[in-house]
Amino acid sequence: MRNYNIKIFTTLVFSFFFLAESLQAIDFRGRIYSRVKEKGEPEVTVMIFETKKFAQTDADGYFEASVPEAGTYTFRILRATGMQEIKRSVSEQGELVTVYTDKVEAPKGGITVTGEKEKTVLSRYKVRGADPSRNTYVVDDLPILYPFHLLGLNSVIHNDLIKSIDIYTGAYPARFFNATGGVIEIELTDSVVKQEGAFSVSAFSTNAMFQTPTFNGKGYLIVAGRVSYLENTIGLTGLVPEGIRLPQYHDAQIKFVHNFDTEHQISFTHLSSQDGFAADLRPRPTNDPTREPSPLLSGARVALGRGFATQGLRYTWTPSEKFNNRVTLINFSPFTRFNGALGTIDASNMTRSGYISIRDDAIYQFADWLKVEFGGEHRELNYTLDGTSVRATDPSNRNPNPYDTANPAFESYRVTDKLRTNYSYGYSTLQFKFGNFKFEPGTRYDYLGVNRQGVWGPRGTVSYTFPEVMEGLTLFGGAGEYSHFPANTQASRSGGNPDLRFERATKYGGGFDQQVTKEWSLKVEVFKQEFRDSITNDPYISTPVAINPDPVDFVRNPILFNKRLNFSNRGEGWSHGYEVFIKKSNRPGTRDWFGWIAYTWSQTFRNANTVFGEQFFNTPVLSANERRVLYDSVRTSPETYYNFDQTHIVNIVYGWRINDSYQLGVRWQYRSSFPITPIIGDDGGRFRNPATNQVFFNPVTSPAENSTRLADYHRMDVRIDKFINYEWGYMNLFLELINFYARRNEVGQSFNNGFPYSLTNPSPSFDFSTLELPGGQIIPLINIGLETRF
Repeated sequence: MRNYNIKIFTTLVFSFFFLAESLQAIDFRGRIYSRVKEKGEPEVTVMIFETKKFAQTDADGYFEASVPEAGTYTFRILRATGMQEIKRSVSEQGELVTVYTDKVEAPKGGITVTGEKEKTVLSRYKVRGADPSRNTYVVDDLPILYPFHLLGLNSVIHNDLIKSIDIYTGAYPARFFNATGGVIEIELTDSVVKQEGAFSVSAFSTNAMFQTPTFNGKGYLIVAGRVSYLENTIGLTGLVPEGIRLPQYHDAQIKFVHNFDTEHQISFTHLSSQDGFAADLRPRPTNDPTREPSPLLSGARVALGRGFATQGLRYTWTPSEKFNNRVTLINFSPFTRFNGALGTIDASNMTRSGYISIRDDAIYQFADWLKVEFGGEHRELNYTLDGTSVRATDPSNRNPNPYDTANPAFESYRVTDKLRTNYSYGYSTLQFKFGNFKFEPGTRYDYLGVNRQGVWGPRGTVSYTFPEVMEGLTLFGGAGEYSHFPANTQASRSGGNPDLRFERATKYGGGFDQQVTKEWSLKVEVFKQEFRDSITNDPYISTPVAINPDPVDFVRNPILFNKRLNFSNRGEGWSHGYEVFIKKSNRPGTRDWFGWIAYTWSQTFRNANTVFGEQFFNTPVLSANERRVLYDSVRTSPETYYNFDQTHIVNIVYGWRINDSYQLGVRWQYRSSFPITPIIGDDGGRFRNPATNQVFFNPVTSPAENSTRLADYHRMDVRIDKFINYEWGYMNLFLELINFYARRNEVGQSFNNGFPYSLTNPSPSFDFSTLELPGGQIIPLINIGLETRF
């Protein structure tokens, strides 16, 4: 009996421990790992669907998690480019569960060689006081005209398609070109493992995305797009002045990739966007001064449009792991449109400046210590300009009046131009790597057919890493020669100067990148840039004799004398400064906060070499045309701050996944204002607007160009996300408060031409980040929306 009781007791004890173990939660360590890239995926969010619990991977792809019992679970990996679900088994305490996001062996007809191209360590955070027209924007090495729609509220590329964004402003690689400011490179997602989609509706716009594998995993298709409707949301609130049509825009993206076998791949990419804005300020008497346009602007109208369409057909050949070559056919079709009138100013024109090209890029891994990258492109440029433009009749008049009809201060002139020319380049970069030392010398040659000019651009970077200093310290430096060819409108034979040369820039930079801990990193860089042969608006340059480019007027006036060229290469300048970048990543296995602080101090100067001190030539003996010719030969202008100079720039980003359902994001930005030329008086009100007989006071500006700055700019944007998870995906309800504390940021001066200069005239003009209620109360710009992912 005693032995029987012992057996029962022993059985109960073992049963208890067995049951207790089966009921105890299993804690384990997971890792999100790419076998193709041979590394873990850092800083991605992982949700175990059955438990609705979230985790965040560290820099090596590891995360900590738990499940209630042993079994098979669905690991949902949430990336910026989309969602991926993979099932894995969890069986025991403390085990390492590796979630492979791809297969090392290629599927039937698949391609085996892939990888990330190395990023330069220099200058990937800010564009320092640069003119946006001197930047280059590329998406998968395909051109786009601009990265953001009007007002900057939305990008022209769907967020779910973007794999990475890099901003290069220093010694960027030789494969990039045509930028004396910076290069903004956007990489699109390069793999799709399952059907996924996203749909988002907000107060500003609606966008959608769908992606799916094709042909049994041999490739994939991605389609995305956006359409805005500000006119039907904010435009219906009564807060927009009569006659103003808010910006309208839309975009579309398509990417198709197909792998024939392990060596051959083709892809097709389509990117397009259009933006438009219009204002018609014809008299509309409403007896409500808050709804009527200024009587000084009555009769004014303006319509602006811009857009582009880019198609790229690419063939990639990868015969081995050491060699990769891709050939790309590109069709790029950008346009700009302008139609406006005010007093004697009247212009309307359309510009198209597209091209077709063939481009080749190759990479050869010669040895473990040497990789060679080389390539080139040939473009056939097709430029058309048609319509009318406007210019000052006397460029020495600093304050021309648009309502002077007796002696008009402005003249309209016909612009019609058709230009077919070519542009070609070749480049090569050698990447040497000996242990922790890297050296990348490179060079490129650019040739523009319209002016028959070629330029060399040698450049290079060097770096050395000390892995034993904290979590790793890298010292780096670089320098190079860079160029930017004239815009088609500047080199136009009818409205520009066909003899313009390449703009040139020399860039130097260096610093260090310190990984302090696994979560904290610090980067510091100093830089200097020198600019020469800069293209500038030049109202004085002319050519003694020229053939009339206007085919209509040619019959009457075949030869033009002292034809104005409007642009020259007289500009020069320089900039210097430093950047500090501090980053905080998530702690592994937690919902810890993350974010960064970026600070840039810089000064940018320009000398356009336009005339200064024209009082020496201001004599009635000389006609306006004679003074213009004289000014062209005597240039004494001083060096001034550049129009786009901003001494201080600060960006702070903070993100926190509060729990499984809520996420908080905050961005605070601060920057010095651009320099302006202050208004110091008026012309005494000598003219009237004929539409209303209103006296027109023309502002008089200071001869000290760009000598004043407005108040500094700063604002905070806040976003709150609410996640609702379902078996098929999740929904995200979000609220955005743009300019959270409703600061009215000055962006310029507004002179009321109906009144003389005074302490209150001019007054500041403000950016579009607040709304003013009928009672005068200022509130943030609010955007609310719903996003669905499946």
